[in-house]
Amino acid sequence: MVKSKAAKPVKAGKRKRTKDPNAPKRALSAFFWFCNDERPKVRDVNPKYTVGEVAKELGKKWNACTAPQKAKYEALAAKDKARYEKESTAYKSKKAKAPAHHDDDDDDDEDDDDE
Repeated sequence: MVKSKAAKPVKAGKRKRTKDPNAPKRALSAFFWFCNDERPKVRDVNPKYTVGEVAKELGKKWNACTAPQKAKYEALAAKDKARYEKESTAYKSKKAKAPAHHDDDDDDDEDDDDE
């Protein structure tokens, strides 16, 4: 007897907030900087690895790194974090200066019909 999988009911969750395309990109961690350098090397050595297997290999390599090796990537991460904070404060101050776009006058149209 074969059991059929019933479709799961769709949850009416919260809508995902749209991301502002002008917002600054988040800072990369030291591990991500390491992955950016090492991923092509892992792919060259193991071309048949899936994305997940490449990620596991990168994690193993990161854990095997010594403190001096990690220091290079931690410096890059710190520099990128400073960049993000600078861009983020500039973005937020620019966003705060721009007037919020609320049309309160449109809501009053219903009351104007009585006149």
